[in-house]
Amino acid sequence: MLALVNPCHGKIGRIHWWLSQIAIFCLAIGGLIATFHFSTGGVGLAVLVIMIMYMNLCTCLNRLRDSSRPGILYLSFFLPSIGTALMFYFCGIEKSPGRFRSDRSHLPEDCFVPAAPPPVRPAPQPRVPSPPPKEFGRRNRSAV
Repeated sequence: MLALVNPCHGKIGRIHWWLSQIAIFCLAIGGLIATFHFSTGGVGLAVLVIMIMYMNLCTCLNRLRDSSRPGILYLSFFLPSIGTALMFYFCGIEKSPGRFRSDRSHLPEDCFVPAAPPPVRPAPQPRVPSPPPKEFGRRNRSAV
């Protein structure tokens, strides 16, 4: 759960992002209840909002990094009408676009991957004895 407070934590998967969002939501609800219960006023609410936004920023930046997107895309999440939908799609629904491509730069040095299959050689033909040559106009000496 270090990705909740560290925007440079590294790549996280979709399940980790969803679990982080559930944790952020639970912390927000618990913080609201604590703020109203202890009557800390506007200061407690402001600290809670800043803390929730920071945790959301950290998890979304880590997830955007996982899907090979720039972190500046996080600013589009603040658009009033489509920001939340973009966040859910880019971070929680869409698979990483680079996950299934073949990247040959990470192959081990002793791994040999042929560029093309080896050529197919024709199978050798069995040798069939040729019939004896016919002798025309001569007597067959073997038939007596």
